[in-house]
Amino acid sequence: MKQPPGFVDSTLPSHVCQLHKSLYGLKLAPRAWYTRLNDFLLSLGLHTSKVDTSLFILFIGADIFYLLVYIDDILLTGSNYTMLHYLIQLLSSEFKLRDLGIVHYFLGIEVQSTSMGLMLWQHKYILDILTRAGITTCKLVDTPISTSKVTILPDSLSSDPTWFHQIIDAL
Repeated sequence: MKQPPGFVDSTLPSHVCQLHKSLYGLKLAPRAWYTRLNDFLLSLGLHTSKVDTSLFILFIGADIFYLLVYIDDILLTGSNYTMLHYLIQLLSSEFKLRDLGIVHYFLGIEVQSTSMGLMLWQHKYILDILTRAGITTCKLVDTPISTSKVTILPDSLSSDPTWFHQIIDAL
């Protein structure tokens, strides 16, 4: 290694900094981990979704299983509880993981298990955004529209193609 041009220390021209960690390997480590995980899941018979490559799907008879990968988090659900635990055992035999149990909150989405399946909503996420914006005490309305100006559309929009410009001019 050499000191970069323009930054050469004239008192110590042969000295360079020693790196304690490799800077270049860090960017490739997640890709290598994902490739290894992807290969393992494909070997188990899971298929990647055509819409989202981080979603893996497995059909076993009438049962279906979904495995979602987000960075280093894995969300796994399925229709057969026994097979779900077997898949978790297979994953833990290949990778170091912690089973955090039933999901309640993931990526801003609240999850609740019901007899009909999983209910998903973003109530907490929305409240967090409203709190950050400082508008949690605003009045609620069904349709947020101005009540100070009344807009009347013509009876037949197709009869006069200039109706839109007339409304804009009236405002």
